[in-house]
Amino acid sequence: MIGLGRMGGPMAKHVIDAGFEVSLFDISAESLAPFSESGAAVASSPADAARAVEVACIVVFNDAQTIEVVSGTNGVLTTMQPGSVVAIHSTISPETLRHLADAGAEVGVAVIDAGISGGEAGSKAGTLLTMVGGSEDAVDLASPTLMAFSKEIIHAGDLGAGLALKLARNATGYICMAAVHEAMQIASGAGIALSVLQHTIAETGVFDQALSPFMLGGPSPLSDNDAQSLRDLLIHLQSLGEKDLDQALNLAGELGEHLPVTAATRKSFHSVTRL
Repeated sequence: MIGLGRMGGPMAKHVIDAGFEVSLFDISAESLAPFSESGAAVASSPADAARAVEVACIVVFNDAQTIEVVSGTNGVLTTMQPGSVVAIHSTISPETLRHLADAGAEVGVAVIDAGISGGEAGSKAGTLLTMVGGSEDAVDLASPTLMAFSKEIIHAGDLGAGLALKLARNATGYICMAAVHEAMQIASGAGIALSVLQHTIAETGVFDQALSPFMLGGPSPLSDNDAQSLRDLLIHLQSLGEKDLDQALNLAGELGEHLPVTAATRKSFHSVTRL
């Protein structure tokens, strides 16, 4: 296990508790300290940590750190044996992932993307959802280790599919956060207590409504064979949505509030209904 911060530390503990032989590395001695009596080996570098492992789990912050600990001078690929697997839990770019997979292939080591979701609480509880992309053989080899800290492993497809799923999931969360922030601006500007807005959102199925594109058939354009009833529903949804968004933007203008997410949604709402 490479990287023992708020996510990686608890993940490593679950792998140790599951009975695996574990080797750990982190640049922070403070992060390694809690494992001094765990029975896990404490390594001096990523290469040292990966010397005799079947699965190396990488839990660092960004692309640069991932490249350094995987394919750098003292990276795990310098010591891992052919047939072993590197599972990258960090959210990195597709380009970096492909670069690392190519580097792994040169030494017979499979690289898989294994994005995790569930936050620090899920890491501590061992209930992360792990989204994986890679070959069946590599994922099968890594899965027992991944299940030590996961409630579910989703094998989304080939290399990069787990990363794409994680990015789509994260985009949903951040966009919703921005939308809720703008809703708070409207409510505050109109003199409404935020607790009242929070209660109203919670009691009226807003987030269920946000998932309705799945029931409406997704992003594909409507075909001539689509049922007229569905088309009628989408026409009604577009009309209603554009009207309500216009009214929200009009009110925001009166209140002097700037709502870029709402404005962008109004401009592109026709894409939701594919009309």
